[in-house]
Amino acid sequence: MLLDAVLTVAGLAVLLLGAWLLVRSASLLAMTFGLSPLLVGATVVAFGTSAPEFVVSLVAGIEGSGDLAVGSVFGSNITNVALVLGLAAVIRPMDVHPRLLRWEMPVLLGATLAIAVLGFTAGIGHIAGAVLFVALLAFVGLSLWRQPDAAETLAADHVPAAHDPLTGPEIAREAVLLLLGMGGLALGSDLAVEGASGIAMRAGISEVAIGVTVIAIGTSLPEIVTTAVAAFRGNHDIALANVVGSNIFNLLGVLGLTGAVATLSVDSSLYLFEVPALAVSTVLLLALSWTDTHLNRKEGAVLLAAYAAVVSVVLVRGAM
Repeated sequence: MLLDAVLTVAGLAVLLLGAWLLVRSASLLAMTFGLSPLLVGATVVAFGTSAPEFVVSLVAGIEGSGDLAVGSVFGSNITNVALVLGLAAVIRPMDVHPRLLRWEMPVLLGATLAIAVLGFTAGIGHIAGAVLFVALLAFVGLSLWRQPDAAETLAADHVPAAHDPLTGPEIAREAVLLLLGMGGLALGSDLAVEGASGIAMRAGISEVAIGVTVIAIGTSLPEIVTTAVAAFRGNHDIALANVVGSNIFNLLGVLGLTGAVATLSVDSSLYLFEVPALAVSTVLLLALSWTDTHLNRKEGAVLLAAYAAVVSVVLVRGAM
């Protein structure tokens, strides 16, 4: 058990370091070869920050741990809404930008409904996964066309500051760091999945429970840190957009690409609690934001209490 825990923690640490290297080096190289910070923010950074969830889900799916893959994505989305936004709202109350209410949040609600329906009917197979990923690309393209300022906000917070184009040796260095980042993603995800599966097997807890709790929190660390820092700074748009965007990428991109490569089935037992919890967290976020376009400390405390309740129920169900 101790070895499995060490493997899981070490895997998540290597995974997050790999994601950071990937985003940093890919951003610098992309701008050196002519991409604007706006496009880098909307593509490299947006995909890179969802890399931990994607690689963990892909490795889990390929290794036959589909429950862990699905659980980690569902858990990550619940964690982002209830824990990450709850914590951010407690730190500093947040105004909700009208753009999120008009565009990103309805898309998130639609993506959540699509995953719930697919999981209940036929699972997420190759064709369904490809369609979900195409929907993500369409969302990114339409977002750039409708609201380019959103990508500029993301770029300003994540993309390295602009400077002179990289020299030959600097390009070589960043390319090596990029490869190291990719290697970190692969190694970290493999260790995390192996350790989490071992914990589940030895402790008699389901892979879904481990995915919704341990793996979900670990892969959501970038969102937790980014959103907390943005809340401290008073950058409400970044804090909320980071969570909503990450959840959309998780559902359409992570589950879509994973399903396209390794067919994912959603166990019917998840519809007793985990899927409803995912749907309720999304609807709750929309409802709290829509009422007065504001998230206050009391609402943040409600979200944190809801997260604690979800984790408790998932762990109890996972041990049954």
